Amino acid sequence: MEKKLRVTLPEYIYKTIEADIEEFKINKNYILNYIYKNLKFEQFLEDGKFDGEKTVIQFNLNKKNRENYYNFLEENGIQVEASFFRKLFIKYANQSKVKRELFIFKEVVERINLGIKENKILNITFMDKKETKIEPYYIGNSKLEIANYIFCFDLLEGEFKNYKLNNIKNIYINNKIFTVRDLDFIEKVKNNFDPFLSQDKIIKVRLTPNGELLFKNIKINRAEILSINKDIYELQCSEEKAKRYFSYFLDDVEILEPLELREWFINKYVSALKKYQNLLNN
Repeated sequence: MEKKLRVTLPEYIYKTIEADIEEFKINKNYILNYIYKNLKFEQFLEDGKFDGEKTVIQFNLNKKNRENYYNFLEENGIQVEASFFRKLFIKYANQSKVKRELFIFKEVVERINLGIKENKILNITFMDKKETKIEPYYIGNSKLEIANYIFCFDLLEGEFKNYKLNNIKNIYINNKIFTVRDLDFIEKVKNNFDPFLSQDKIIKVRLTPNGELLFKNIKINRAEILSINKDIYELQCSEEKAKRYFSYFLDDVEILEPLELREWFINKYVSALKKYQNLLNN
């Protein structure tokens, strides 16, 4: 027999859970049942009143969570189900995004950590069904705590890579042991983690006054400054990171080095110009 639950939440808590459902590619019933299963024995503050907008969330307890459910409520003195679940969901949503992600993907994280600890190769299947084999070295997150990444050496691609945790569908722990490679580089990555692996990679850009203002204010994916000579900035930054970051700047940045990156931006702007000219000519 189904057990339906209806819980009133502060709007910001509801929106956080809703965003995680989309970001982590899971459904509402799964995440709410998962929170109950893994947080139900936590200690919580009293369920006080909350101001602001409210949203009602509804879901069904799954078969596993229905087992001994009423015994659990009785043993823990829970009289108001909605109040209890509200505390669970607030506890979950008030954590940082990276902590919520580590919590939701706990089984995957445990397998990765075991591979790191025992130097075991991991077979990975991604959400898009792509498969690869890696030497796992570290689970890190961006400085602004946006997402978690697995820093590894991809054996099929033959290079160090970072893979987003929530893009991983399944992990199999291989019995093959690997020897840690390039320890100095690995330590650099761990000590100053960058999802784009910018360590030892340098670019040079020229910024307009407005570009300097943008660089100061746009913090997500901002590169580390190595030196400044008037309007020329030398940055520790991978090409992929530069493509992501400086695309916002339009004509307030000029890529100077490396030449391959400069050509990439030139080609993008030329292509965009052609599209706009076609629109004007029609």
